[in-house]
Amino acid sequence: MSSGVHGGPPEVGLSSPAGIRIQRRAHTMEQPLGPPPSVPDEPPASQQNTLTRTTGTLSTLKRERAKERERLHKELNILGDAERKEESQKKEEQNESGSQPISPTHPPLKEKTSYVEEPQSNATTLERKERKMEKEQALVRRITNDMQIAHYVRQMELARTHGKRHRGAFSTGVFRIRSLRFFEAGLRRALWYLGKAVANHKLLFVVLPLLFVSASLIGPILHRSKMTVSMPFAMLGAGGNDVISNGYSIQRTQRDFNYSNPAFSALDFMDASTFGVLLKTTIARDTILRKDAVLAYSALKKRLDNYPIGNKEFLEACSAECELEKEMVDKIIKKSPQVALTYPETFVSMSKDSTNLSRVYLGSAIGGVETDSDGAISRAQALLLSFKLKEGVTDEQIAAWADNLEEQVHVTSAPNVSLSYWSPLSFSSWVVRAMAKSYRWLLVSAAVLGLFCFLATFGANAYQSKPLVGIQIAFTLMISCAGGLFVQVAGSGNFNPLIWPVFFVVAGIGLLWLFCFHQSWSRYSSAAVHPTEKLAFILAHDFPGVSVAAVVIVATTMLGAAIAPQRHMESTFVTMSAAVAVLFFFLIMFVAVFIYIGGRREAKGVKWYQLFTTGDTHFTAPNLSDFDSASLFSLHDRLLDTRPSVARALGDRLIARNARYPIVIFCTIVLIFAIWGCANIKVDMKEEHFLPIDAPSRCFLEEYREMFGKTTQFLEVIIDDPIEYEDPMVRDSIVEMLDSAVSSGHASRAISWLVEFAKFEKNTIYDINADTFVPVVNLVFLQTDPYKRFASDISFDRHQTQIVRSRMYLELTQKGVDERASLTQSLLSKSREIHLPMSVRAPFTMSLKHDISVLSSGIFVFGVSLVCLLFFSLFLLGQPALTFVLVFTSVAVLTETIGYATHWGVPMNVITVTMALSANMLASVIVMAFCYSYSVSGKQQMRAGVRIQYTFQATFLPVIFACLVPVITYLPLFAVDAPIIMHIWKILLVNSAATLIHYLFFIPNLCLLFSIHLPACTVVNCTECCCDMEDDSSIYYIPTTARAVHPEGIYQHTSYTYSVPKSIVNGGPPNYLAIAGPPMEPSYAGDYVRANVERTRTRRARRISEGSVQPSSETATPRAQRTSRKQSRDDSIYEPPPSPRASSRDVSPQRVRQPHGPYFQDPSINMHQQRWRPFAHPQPYMYYPPSSGFRR
Repeated sequence: MSSGVHGGPPEVGLSSPAGIRIQRRAHTMEQPLGPPPSVPDEPPASQQNTLTRTTGTLSTLKRERAKERERLHKELNILGDAERKEESQKKEEQNESGSQPISPTHPPLKEKTSYVEEPQSNATTLERKERKMEKEQALVRRITNDMQIAHYVRQMELARTHGKRHRGAFSTGVFRIRSLRFFEAGLRRALWYLGKAVANHKLLFVVLPLLFVSASLIGPILHRSKMTVSMPFAMLGAGGNDVISNGYSIQRTQRDFNYSNPAFSALDFMDASTFGVLLKTTIARDTILRKDAVLAYSALKKRLDNYPIGNKEFLEACSAECELEKEMVDKIIKKSPQVALTYPETFVSMSKDSTNLSRVYLGSAIGGVETDSDGAISRAQALLLSFKLKEGVTDEQIAAWADNLEEQVHVTSAPNVSLSYWSPLSFSSWVVRAMAKSYRWLLVSAAVLGLFCFLATFGANAYQSKPLVGIQIAFTLMISCAGGLFVQVAGSGNFNPLIWPVFFVVAGIGLLWLFCFHQSWSRYSSAAVHPTEKLAFILAHDFPGVSVAAVVIVATTMLGAAIAPQRHMESTFVTMSAAVAVLFFFLIMFVAVFIYIGGRREAKGVKWYQLFTTGDTHFTAPNLSDFDSASLFSLHDRLLDTRPSVARALGDRLIARNARYPIVIFCTIVLIFAIWGCANIKVDMKEEHFLPIDAPSRCFLEEYREMFGKTTQFLEVIIDDPIEYEDPMVRDSIVEMLDSAVSSGHASRAISWLVEFAKFEKNTIYDINADTFVPVVNLVFLQTDPYKRFASDISFDRHQTQIVRSRMYLELTQKGVDERASLTQSLLSKSREIHLPMSVRAPFTMSLKHDISVLSSGIFVFGVSLVCLLFFSLFLLGQPALTFVLVFTSVAVLTETIGYATHWGVPMNVITVTMALSANMLASVIVMAFCYSYSVSGKQQMRAGVRIQYTFQATFLPVIFACLVPVITYLPLFAVDAPIIMHIWKILLVNSAATLIHYLFFIPNLCLLFSIHLPACTVVNCTECCCDMEDDSSIYYIPTTARAVHPEGIYQHTSYTYSVPKSIVNGGPPNYLAIAGPPMEPSYAGDYVRANVERTRTRRARRISEGSVQPSSETATPRAQRTSRKQSRDDSIYEPPPSPRASSRDVSPQRVRQPHGPYFQDPSINMHQQRWRPFAHPQPYMYYPPSSGFRR
C-alpha cells in the first residue's frame, strides 16, 4: 500500500519487525487515551495568545510538516529497499534448498535471533554484518521519527484545582535542584563503565587497591622507632605546664616561689619527680593516730629520707622555715596518740624555751578526719607521706629511688593498716601495659568481626551463599583500619596509642556499605540480566549515593583535622579520613571483583563449595548496549524483587497512621531527656581512668581523692608581673574579682594576702606609701606571726625592692569544682578588663587546659562538620530534603549521645568527645544511605509508603549490622579493665542506639513530611523555579530473544533505548482504546491538527505548566479514580503488552474531574481540526473510533 492521503507512511510488510514495547510513565496529569500531542500543554496565558496567531504562523507550520514528511519518506524508502532485498534473498535460498517457506507471520522461535530478521544466506560474514547494521540503523531512524511525529494536538482545559497538590495515594516524589544534578549524572556514568571494566579485568582491580594500601606503609617504615605504645597524655593535652594565662604577662621566664604553701599543697601527679605513700585504716571506725600506725609511719619516712646513704641525698630541700614546719608536722604526728590536736590547723610552740605558739597546718598530712564540737580530732583515717626529688637527679637515680620506695612499702606493715604508694614510673608502666593489652585484645575483636562476616554471607541455599565474599569483606575492613593508621603516622610522625576507638566507627561504615553491596546482588533478579551488566547496573544505580557519602565523610573529617585544636582529635580525624578513603577504593574495586565472581557462580548454578565445576555459562544477553540513565532506572524496576519481606513489613508499620502520633511523642521525650543531659554535662579526665583495677597507682589515687579530696579543691590565682600593689584601686579590683567567685557560689572563701595586709595596714604604726610598701610587706608584714603563712605566696626580686610575683587562693565549692572551666574563664576575662597579668592553676584536676578547651574545641569542630555536611551533600546530590534530614539527624544524634552518656555517668573529655564526633559520621552515612535509596526507589514505588518499604528492604539489615556489630565486637576489650575502655564503649553503644532510633522512627517520618505534607501546603507559581521533581523518561524497548552471543561482541550492538519527550506521555483523545493486535495489518490514527501554537518555551516552564493541568475523564467518579494499581512482576525484564481492558485509570497517578463540555471550545481553530498529523505507532494497535466528534 502506498502512503496515505495525508502523507502517512507506507504499509508495513508482513516481515516488518514486531514486538516493540512502549512503556509510558505515570504523569502528574491524565488525558484520555490516544496518541500523545505534538505540542506540550500550554499555560492559560499562552493559550490565549495562541488563539490570536495569524495565518502566517500556520503557513510556517505547514512548511515544517512538509519537511518532516520528506524526511520520513527518505527513511521509509531505505527501510523498504532493505526489506525487499531481504525478501528476494530469502526466496532464492528457499528455491535452492527446496524447503517449505517459513511463515512470515509466525516465525519459529529458534530462528528468530532479533527483531531485525537475518535470513540464511551464502554471503560472507562481512556482507551479512553490513546488511544487518544498515537495517538496524534504518529501524532506529524510523522509530526515532515515529516518536517525533507521534503527537496530536488538542486544546487543553485547565483544571479548576490548578493550585492544589494531590493528597491521595501517590506522593509528589523527591525534589532536586536541577542545576546540581551534573555531578550525580557524571558519577553514575563513570560507575557504569567502572563496573564493566571490573568484570573484564578482575586481576587488575584486585592488585590496584593492594598497591594503593602498600604505599601507606611508608609512614611506619620511616617512623618505625615511634611505632611503640607510650604514654598518651601528650596527645591528650595533659602534659607539661598546666597553668592558664590571660596573655598579659610580659616575662618570658617566670620566677618560682620559694616553696609551696602548706595549707594549699597537693601532689602533682604529672610531675615525674613526685612520690607519695598513703597509710589508711582498713576498719571504718578505727583511727590511724594510734601508736603502732604512727611508729610504722615514722620508720618508713626515716628509711626513705636516708636512701641511699642518708642525709636526704635525693630529696629536694626548701627554705629553713619550710623544713622547720615539716619537722613540726612529723613531731605532732608522733605525739598525736597522747595529745589532742585541732584540725586543720593546730598551735604549738616551736621550741622548748619559747612561749609563743605557732600555727601549723595538718590538712596535707592527716586525712579522713572527724572532729568534735571543740574542733579537736576525734578520728583520722589516713596519713600521707610526700617526697619530691631534686631537679638534677638522673633517670637512673629516679628509677632506683622508685624501686626502693616499692620495696620499703612492701616490707612495712601495721595492724589494720593498708599501704599504697604513688610512683610516676609505676603509673606510666601500668598505663602503657593497659594500652598494649588493648591492642592485643583488638586482634580478638578483629577475629570476631571476621567470623561474623563469614557467617553473614551464607544465604538460603548453597547457590546464594558467598562465604568468599564475607572473607573479603572482613579483610577489607581490617586493611582499611590499618591503612588509615599508617597514613596518620606518615603524616604526623607520631603514633597515638589511643587511636584504636575510631576503628569501630570505620568498621560500622564499612559494614553498611559492603553489605549493601552484597545485598544488592540478591535484591535484583539474576535470571534476566547478564552478570557483567548486573555489576555495572548496581554500581551505576546504587553507588552514586555511596560515593557521595564517601566524599562527604572524607572531606569533612579532613577539614575537621585541619582545624582541630586538640592533637587527639586531629590524629583521629586524619585516621578516619584515610580509612574511609581506603575502604571506598577497596569497595568499588577489590570487593566488586569477588562479588562479581560470586554472583557469576550463582548465575551459573554452581554451589559455593563446588570449586572446579563450570556450570551453565549461557547467560541472558545484555539489555543495555551502552549507558543510558533512563534505561538504567527502568531496568531497575524490572529487576527489583518486591516480594513481601520482614524489612518491607517493618517499614510499612513504622509509617502507619496509627503509629505517627506515638512516634512523635516518643521522639519528643527522647530529645527532651537528651537536652537535659547536655545541660548537666560533666567534663573530667583523671589519671585513674587509664589504669586497670589492680594497678597500685590506681589504688593510691582512689584513696587519696577519698581522704584528701576536700583539701585539694582550690584554685590558685597567680599575678605574674610586677604591678602597683600600693595603689588602692588596683588592690580593690583584685579583691573584687576574687569576691565575685564567692558571691556566685563557686567558692566558699577567698584567701588573699592583700586582704590581710589591708587589715594590717589599719592597725600598724608604719607610714605605707609607694616607697615603703615593699619594705613593710617584706620586713614587717611577713614577719608577724599571724601573717607568716603568706611568706611562700610572695616572691621578691634579688634586691628585695619589688614584688615580682604573688598568688592567692579560692576554696571551691562543689559547684566551683564542677564548673571550673566557666569559673576560670570568668576570672581571666575580668583580669583582662583591668589589664592584670594573671594566670590560674587547679591542682585537683589532671589538666585544667584540657577541661577548658575540650568542649569549645568539640563544638567548633562539630560546627564546621555541619557546614561541610550541608554544603557537600547539597552540592553533590542536589536534594534539599536529604540535606535537611542529614543536618537535623547529625545534631540530634550527637545531642542524644552526649546527653544520655552524661546520664549514664560518662565524663566528657577529649577521648569521649572525639569518639562521639567520630561515631556521628556513622549516623551521617546511614542518613545518606536511607535518603538516597528513598530518592531512587523507581517508578514502581509511586507511593511514599512503598518508597519507605523499598528503602527498608535496601538498607535495614546493613544498618543493623553497622550499629550492632561494632558494639558486640568491642566486648573482648573489657579484658582491659581500665575505666576509659568502658567509657568509650558506652559512647559507642549510646550512639548506636540513638542512630537506630532515628533510622526507625525519625527519618522515615521526615521523608514522609517532605514528600507529602509539606508539598501539599505549597503552591508553585514560579515558571523558573530552581527545584524540580525527580523525573524519569519513558523507555522504548525492543526485546530480543535469548541467543548465543560472542563475548567480544556483547557491547557492540546499536542502542534501542531512547529518552522520550515529556509531551509524548500524554494520553490520547477521548474513547481511544489501545489493544495489542497481531502484526497483520498496519493501523493508522488520523491526522491531528495542532490546536495551539506558541514559540518554544523553556523546559522548566513546560514542566510547571504540565504539572498544573489535570484533565480527567468526564464519566469517572472520585471513588473510581482512586482504584489501586496492582503490582506485577515477571522473570523477564520486559512487560507484557497492555490488556485491552487497561485504562488510563490504572497507570495515572492522579485524576481530576473536569467540567463537561465540548472537546474544542474555540471555533476559530475548528478549520484546522479537519487535518491530522501522520501518526505511525511502532506497536500495532487496533484503533476503535469514537461514536462522534473525533474522526473526519
